[in-house]
Amino acid sequence: MKNRPLLRALLSGTVLLAASPALAQQTGDSTAEASTESTSDAPLTAEQAAAKAALLEAQVQSLQQQIDELKKAVATVTPSWRGAPQFEDKDKDKGWSFKPRGRIQYDVGYIENPDDAIQTRNLGFNTRARRIRLGVEGTIPGGFAYKAEADFANASVSFGDVILTYAPKGKLWNFTIGNHETFESLEQVTSSRFISFLERAQMNDAFNHTRRIGASFGISDKGNIARFNAGLFANHSIDSSFDNDGWIFGARGTYSPQALGGMLHLGANFNYRNYQENLQQVRYRARPFLQTTDQRFVDTGAFAAESDMTYGVELGGIFGPLHVVGEAQMLNTNAFSAGDRLEGLDATGTTTVPSENPNFFSWYAEAGYFLTGETRGYKNGMWDRTKVLKPFSKGGWGALQLNARYDFLDLATKDLRNGFNNNFGTGGFTPSINLARGGTQTGYLGSLIWIPEDYVRFILQYAHTAVKGGPFAGVVDPGLGAPLNERDYNVNSVALRAQVDF
Repeated sequence: MKNRPLLRALLSGTVLLAASPALAQQTGDSTAEASTESTSDAPLTAEQAAAKAALLEAQVQSLQQQIDELKKAVATVTPSWRGAPQFEDKDKDKGWSFKPRGRIQYDVGYIENPDDAIQTRNLGFNTRARRIRLGVEGTIPGGFAYKAEADFANASVSFGDVILTYAPKGKLWNFTIGNHETFESLEQVTSSRFISFLERAQMNDAFNHTRRIGASFGISDKGNIARFNAGLFANHSIDSSFDNDGWIFGARGTYSPQALGGMLHLGANFNYRNYQENLQQVRYRARPFLQTTDQRFVDTGAFAAESDMTYGVELGGIFGPLHVVGEAQMLNTNAFSAGDRLEGLDATGTTTVPSENPNFFSWYAEAGYFLTGETRGYKNGMWDRTKVLKPFSKGGWGALQLNARYDFLDLATKDLRNGFNNNFGTGGFTPSINLARGGTQTGYLGSLIWIPEDYVRFILQYAHTAVKGGPFAGVVDPGLGAPLNERDYNVNSVALRAQVDF
């Protein structure tokens, strides 16, 4: 009989359970006790044995049913693990989930002071807590989801995504409201946890791409191959500002088919930004590929503009352990003209007015290869987490990736160098020539990424930066042989990042 061991266990349990009442009845009738013992010792008839077996079998089935229900209940409340415990109701119709999230990125780096000519303490060796983010994410029945992150790095508080989304079940569209990206480029919408270098391509730094408060709409096809997102945003992130007439329209579309033995990424993005009327001073500048310094070797300085438009294209591909990617962006400004007059609350002080509308340009190309055979992660039109094939915890060495990048930024334009000083309160203006405005910056970068576990990362980066013109050209090269905007110099840097996320 298959259930005989279980029946024996049940009988033993019955004896144990009966022990307490039996001890409590020790003062009972000894004759009745003897009679019970005599009766229990009597042999069972075939009918009695069959009935007893049927009773025990029914008890076994009842207990098994209770065990199955208990297992189901335990599975429902047991958290899964995605870098941190994720609590969710396994009944998908209920749709509740909750997960803490965050990341820590700590950088240490060294950047040259060209010819030791720049008077600053912020070149050379430095360390920085680049990001220390803590937050939560989860889902709510009805197709709703939420995410909120605060960044506490460097003894200040800023915000990452703080959003509420609605994506109805079975539909191909979604809606998002809150502080989130305005769809400027592939690297900008990709999490900093998954980029190939310490910082994103310099177009994102120079052209002021970041999160803003707004609402957006997204749609995709059934295979999630083609995607489109668009939204309207205030021209500021979560802060204490009450200015309310600056706004942004952003849109981005991607197409990622299987082709050429791998997967292709094709994308385009567009951003229109209308600036706050009482703050027409815009500025475009970029750090030299790391943020252990606050120095910018290329910088337009502040100038008066009503709006700007950014046009971008994206092209990439993943072919096993190899990935290639490139992006280009053109930024066109709509600047104020000399003699423009603003009155009342919109009047500003003296600022630079370009001779024409300045236009700026940037592009980069990158290639990377996993020496350990992994494939770069990609999801929903952006880079995603790479799954380590042989984690350190299982006797492997993790994932090892080599990357190379060429990154060019052009902020040099005669329209800005030959400008005017304008007092909007009176309409008066005087010519202002400044050859140090703008400049070009070209980066030749290499990185080695080690991912011992899925949620741990180390990035070693080298960058050779070639600068032409810009605000420090006259300091680094004080010779009189060429105008400031034609003088050039080089800067080398090396940096290391330690990262953990959950």
